Amino acid sequence: MSIQQNVLVIDDNDINRLNLRLLLKPDYHVIEAGDPKAADEQLAKHRVDLVILDLALPPEPDNPEIGLAYLQQLRKENPDTPVAVITGHDQHELAVRAKAHGALGFFGKPFNPDEVKSVIDQTLQARQQAIREAQLKHALASRMGTEILGDSDEMTQLRALIRQVAPMPSSVLVRGETGVGKELVARCLHQQSPRAGQPFIAINCAAMSVEHLESELFGHEKGSFTGAGERKLGWFERANGGTLFLDEIADMPLSVQAKLLRVLEHGEFSRLGGDSFITSDVRLICSSKMDLERLIQEGKFRDDLYYRIHVVEVSVPPLASHIDDLPMFADAILLQKSALCGKQITEIADPVLQAMQHYTWPGNVRELENVIERAVVLCQGHRIEQLPLLLNPYTAQAMDDPFSLWFQTLPEDGIKGDREVGNFEHRLLLEALRRHKNIKAQAGRWLGFGDRAKDKMRYLCDKYDIDLHE
Repeated sequence: MSIQQNVLVIDDNDINRLNLRLLLKPDYHVIEAGDPKAADEQLAKHRVDLVILDLALPPEPDNPEIGLAYLQQLRKENPDTPVAVITGHDQHELAVRAKAHGALGFFGKPFNPDEVKSVIDQTLQARQQAIREAQLKHALASRMGTEILGDSDEMTQLRALIRQVAPMPSSVLVRGETGVGKELVARCLHQQSPRAGQPFIAINCAAMSVEHLESELFGHEKGSFTGAGERKLGWFERANGGTLFLDEIADMPLSVQAKLLRVLEHGEFSRLGGDSFITSDVRLICSSKMDLERLIQEGKFRDDLYYRIHVVEVSVPPLASHIDDLPMFADAILLQKSALCGKQITEIADPVLQAMQHYTWPGNVRELENVIERAVVLCQGHRIEQLPLLLNPYTAQAMDDPFSLWFQTLPEDGIKGDREVGNFEHRLLLEALRRHKNIKAQAGRWLGFGDRAKDKMRYLCDKYDIDLHE
């Protein structure tokens, strides 16, 4: 049974209060006060869901400034309690002023019962909706920002590894494709570590000049370079006691890599233009979508720095490899984007979800967020029924040629053929098992292995370390 909402009526006229009490009694519990002092006492004693305030208050009922001043006081002291005002004066002028002071509704005297009920119902509904949206935004922002979702083996193993690694002081290298959530993993490592109460600072090393990146990391002294008008603390100082996350460290220039290595080896650094040494206790987490080992061979990444940052590795799987988690991801993202857009879209139609599960998502969860946000913006009902022109431009081509999307994910600067072919074979194997409920013989026949299907599948599962708990 729902809890009846409390309405506080503030009016010095006994007849007005009686009329409002009789009008509202079937739907609301009415609390009464004849002046601001009595109203303050009632507010202190009761949970109040709505205040109805007559602007004609003692000691000067003919002066609406008294009521407007008390309205301001109410909004300041009870910001979460909506207020509807009553006025028998120039309604339009006072309504505008009352709205400017925070009133959500107004009606005049003599009372029109239908108008009064309409204003009160709309005011309470608007306030409840605002509260729900604020709570939803906060809850979802918190959940999406610090929680690894997914029931698949891949995500279960990822959470277990994070729990194991988080309490340790060691540096961590987070690997994964673009958009899989490498920063989310870094935040989870921080939140589950003894440093959780200290700063978490993330820097994207891509697209920064050498001078800019050095200044961001280590800070600078006034006058150290053109435009350095005052001293600036770097992120190593600001993250003291906490965690520093260097996103896409493969893009860090070699000169900055050398300075970072010195900090990791000696635990101290100098600001740009400074001559004093600064110490900072920071746990370093780095991420990369690039093949760092290949960059080392090409002379683009320092091997000594690699060994410093690569103490523990955490790999984040692409969305395509645990596509069964997509409905859970989609539901969480839908609620978040719907709340942010001020809509009440509660579900995604099954055919749409099925289509999404047959897409390869080269942009991973980031692309999924983008697609769902656009669907929310375009949706006119309470359920997403279609995704018109939402997937990337290679989707239509991929329906006829399954290799085309894969080709688009390959880097321009070259690949390791054996590794990429192995990745594709691995994903194809997982898809076959998913479609056939992990029954190897059926999955193998679907892959065209014929009479040797089960033996071939055993071999491939061993090759890619796929444990089906048989």
